[in-house]
Amino acid sequence: MKLRKLFAVLMCVFAISSIYAQRVNLKIGSVAPDNSPWAIEQKKIAQEWLKLTNGQVNLTFMSASALGGEAGVIQKMRVARPGQKAPLDGGIFTNIGVYELAPKSNILTLCVPFMFRDQEELTLVLEETQNEINAAIEEQGFVLLGWFNVGWAYFFTKEEVRTPTQLKNVSLSVGGITSPELGRAFQHAGYKTDDVPNEKILSSLKSNNGCGGLYTIPMYAYAAQYSKHANHVLGLPICPVMGGFVVNKNVWASIPEKNREVIIANIHDAEQKFIEIQQENDNNYLAKIESEGGVITRLTDDERAVFEQDLYNDAIRMGESKETNVINFDFFKRIDAILQKHRGQ
Repeated sequence: MKLRKLFAVLMCVFAISSIYAQRVNLKIGSVAPDNSPWAIEQKKIAQEWLKLTNGQVNLTFMSASALGGEAGVIQKMRVARPGQKAPLDGGIFTNIGVYELAPKSNILTLCVPFMFRDQEELTLVLEETQNEINAAIEEQGFVLLGWFNVGWAYFFTKEEVRTPTQLKNVSLSVGGITSPELGRAFQHAGYKTDDVPNEKILSSLKSNNGCGGLYTIPMYAYAAQYSKHANHVLGLPICPVMGGFVVNKNVWASIPEKNREVIIANIHDAEQKFIEIQQENDNNYLAKIESEGGVITRLTDDERAVFEQDLYNDAIRMGESKETNVINFDFFKRIDAILQKHRGQ
């Protein structure tokens, strides 16, 4: 009898040890602001993966702000020496971070102002271009698991802006340090840019001699307290800001296929959930900003038309620039053709 009990105990220990031996622990750097709806959804995804894979895939998210921003996350995702394991297994990046990881993805071309009218158009283009985007990311040794639309970007400035000329007189932080090419592209289109590291944007906005504004999603502006100092919001959604979820290709391959399948299905569900809450989040955070003293500049139809045309022309100038490849002009024309066909139907 005692032998049976001992055998049963040993079998349980063996089973538990076996589970932990097979467990894949993924450390993911994420740009999601702490305690934001985005960060909360990430925690839910981690819990769901653990449950769906019977404890075999453990997901831990780490704040990109504590890792040196998106550039720091990319650096920690790469192996320093052959044979070593990278400190991070993947990351969730904004469009800028995905471009810095894989420039050939041309992902910043999807950020051309007013290219997309709604989420349906964005989803259509992502489906049509996913193979070449994914191939560029895999070339860098990573796998794209999915896109989360986390909001639409707005301009936040210290002073009210109602015209493109006024906007071009504002010294804007546009990610010039983390993405020098993006800064050069804005300069080529006639903007003043201020190369401020992400961790110093807030102090720069507080300073009388610092940057005069930036563009970001309302959730970021509120969570990072940018909107307290750049408290004028140009009430014009410019472009979608997406979170790209990438994982090291070898680490992904080490996960059993049946678990990869349920994870991908879970990511697709999460993508849909983000789409559903994105517009609500934008509106809620804009309302919070306004209730705390922020000013939302609501343009007339004529003012809006001038802005849309001017920003669109600026994007063309960025695409035609020989100094930067941030906006790939050929890719832009293909996307535009997809959209024109869709709208024609």
